[in-house]
Amino acid sequence: MKHSRTGIASLIWLVLIVGADAHDWYTDKTDPVLHWKCCGKRDCHALHADDVRQAEGGGYFVKQPQPYYRNDPPTGEWFIPSERVQAAPDNRYHICETLVPTNREGKITMRWMCFFAPMSTSSIGRSH
Repeated sequence: MKHSRTGIASLIWLVLIVGADAHDWYTDKTDPVLHWKCCGKRDCHALHADDVRQAEGGGYFVKQPQPYYRNDPPTGEWFIPSERVQAAPDNRYHICETLVPTNREGKITMRWMCFFAPMSTSSIGRSH
């Protein structure tokens, strides 16, 4: 019984370590046009495919996250131009976002910095 508990603990530890490094590929990425750093694990995440749709002339529309202030109405979609789309290594959509102040009252909203799409999509600019 002691060996099985040790094995389970080792397996859990391994999963946590692998999971912690699963998105390290964001770290050295920058936006191909504005050259903003995409940041890291806390600012970047995978998107559900239902939250992304290709624009007719190229690029993507991405459903914006819940507003920072819960009482604010949803703000719609962000448009991601094709020249700012990068290839994702895992065939999923990913976005990097950050909170930024938008006025003197200190109101904070989300702004996207980097966007990644599956390599199989036709709306990828260049990859960095």
